[in-house]
Amino acid sequence: MSRVGIVVIAAALVEIITIVQYERIRRITLEEMNLRSRVVLVSLSKVLEHTLELTEATMRENLWEVKRSLIHPDSIGTAMRRLIDDNPHVVGGCLAFTPYYYPSKGRLFEPYASKNEKGVITVSQIAGPEHDYTLNTEFSWVVDNDLPSWTDPYIYGEDSLYYATYSFPVKDKYGQLAAVCGLDIDLSWLGDTLNHRQPFQSSFCMLLTKEGDFVAGPSKGHIPSAEVERAVAVLKGDLPESAYPGISIRKTELEREPYWQLVQVYKTDEVLSKMRHQRRQQMWFIILGLAFLAFVIHQYFKNEKKLMKASEEQARISGELAVAQNIQREMLPKTFPSFVYGSLEPAREVGGDLFDFFTRDGKLFFCIGDVSGKGVPSAMLMSMLHSLFRMITHKNESPSSILKVLNQELCRGNDSNMFITFFVGILDLYSGKLNFGNAGHDRPFLLTDEISMLPVKANLPLGVFPDTQFEEQSCTLAPGTTLMLYTDGLTEAMNTERKAFGKDSVLRVLRSYLSTGDNSLETLVSSMCQAVHDFAGDAPQSDDLTLLALRFAPENIIRQELRLSNDTAEVTRLSEFVKDFLDGLEIEKKTAAGIRLALEEAVVNVIDYAYPDGEKGEVLIQADSNHKEVRFTIIDSGIPFDPTSMLEPDTTLDAQNRPIGGLGILLSRRLMDSISYSRKDGQNVLSLTKTIL
Repeated sequence: MSRVGIVVIAAALVEIITIVQYERIRRITLEEMNLRSRVVLVSLSKVLEHTLELTEATMRENLWEVKRSLIHPDSIGTAMRRLIDDNPHVVGGCLAFTPYYYPSKGRLFEPYASKNEKGVITVSQIAGPEHDYTLNTEFSWVVDNDLPSWTDPYIYGEDSLYYATYSFPVKDKYGQLAAVCGLDIDLSWLGDTLNHRQPFQSSFCMLLTKEGDFVAGPSKGHIPSAEVERAVAVLKGDLPESAYPGISIRKTELEREPYWQLVQVYKTDEVLSKMRHQRRQQMWFIILGLAFLAFVIHQYFKNEKKLMKASEEQARISGELAVAQNIQREMLPKTFPSFVYGSLEPAREVGGDLFDFFTRDGKLFFCIGDVSGKGVPSAMLMSMLHSLFRMITHKNESPSSILKVLNQELCRGNDSNMFITFFVGILDLYSGKLNFGNAGHDRPFLLTDEISMLPVKANLPLGVFPDTQFEEQSCTLAPGTTLMLYTDGLTEAMNTERKAFGKDSVLRVLRSYLSTGDNSLETLVSSMCQAVHDFAGDAPQSDDLTLLALRFAPENIIRQELRLSNDTAEVTRLSEFVKDFLDGLEIEKKTAAGIRLALEEAVVNVIDYAYPDGEKGEVLIQADSNHKEVRFTIIDSGIPFDPTSMLEPDTTLDAQNRPIGGLGILLSRRLMDSISYSRKDGQNVLSLTKTIL
């Protein structure tokens, strides 16, 4: 028999035993629940019967005083006061006299004593044409049968309280029926009492009349009223049990008049939930046991087959690493514009270096980094850092802020204590202004007619301390300036004699590149990489080698500025400024009209809302173009506000239901190719960009 067959047979036997055991325990559990439910119902019925008996005892014990007061009609009120004051459950009582029992009182005479929440008792005569108690079936029944009786619970008063009345025949000293005495008890407390400390969250108790009408039950906050109504309908036979699946209903009747019903409802799924949870745990233990059994069987049969050859395992690992290498390579930029070029050569199949760049709104966002260590762990951290950089820079244009967010994310859960040197920069392709921040990375080289180093402050690497502050720096690059960034795999590359390539060798290659007059950035990067390979010779590559070169090379740049005060009258100047600028670019009229409309919407919004009412302010509009795209930058020192964060309004709504605002930014988004916002040096900076070629 095969090892798989043994495990299957063992699993089948264990499962059969488990199912039989589960069904047995399930049956015992349900029987136990039914017994508990019976005990609860009997206990509650005794409480209710005791309440009824106390009311009846109150009547019996005070009947003599009521009878004694019959000879003096005016003293009946005092007797009724004492009667209802003797029992805390009694909230009211009446004496409904037989017609013309007291001729002086007329045909109907019914003194009624009521007790309020503070225990104050008031007596009033309530009989009259509008209240003829002789028409009451309860009164007639007691008179005809000369026996006491309980009414079914009924709703009384403005507070919709549940009352029940105990009626008792009262005879005078001649043995003649004088009146029917009724004691009202408040049953509003029953709902909370019946549902106090239910064994399960979904279980509840109800009080029903003998005919099955609802009297009291759980609060709506505990059990939805729809569930209570459905249970009552099932009990009365108005609905089949299938209409309320998965429940168990147990009921009992009072053993005495008025034979009300006490009902408990609970869900069998909830009763069995712990047992099912235990079964699931048991299944896991069974699975673990079977797994251990399979392991033992495997160990027993392992000599039947030989282990796979080491070369096959190595081939599999190499294949997986090759896939990982391709994935990592796919994450890097594949195409390069004329002003950027980069290269990454990992020391192993996968590496921990990275570089990235992209352009948006006339700006070049770029970064380079070096994760401590090599191999798969470094590559995983590099992949995460690459994704974070793209996500954070989607709307963030502050290098220090970008570094801060990256550092906080990398410090979270960094149990391996890995760190990353990182450099991030944002170059305005129109003005040459470079904003940058550094986190422990090597200083880049600046190439003009001479070679120098970018004055960079080191700061701590990413992933060291979560509260590290990163200083943001800036400078303006002259046209034609080249910036070369690199990782320490360049300067620390070793040859067979364990000698480092060093910065002197880097400077030598840079001087050779400048002397050739070749302006290609690809030539710069490839010649530097080749020099490293020639230097290393047959020595294995000791670290990842990454280079990123970029150049500020503006061509046909047009820049104009306009300063406006926060006055709507300035819109005319704005319109003329934009028209003149766009006319100089010879843009299609329809496109130019859309750009003007988008810009006017954005500037008017700043004029109207950037500064508090009555406060004078200034709005600066910068217009840039390289004849391929046009960018307008709106700068103000007003209240911080990011219009790009606003949700697009629902234009399908009519004007009355649509919230005010948001249409201007919606219009600008549709007319322009991209819109971005940043807050710099206490100023709002909004950029709108449109491709025109």
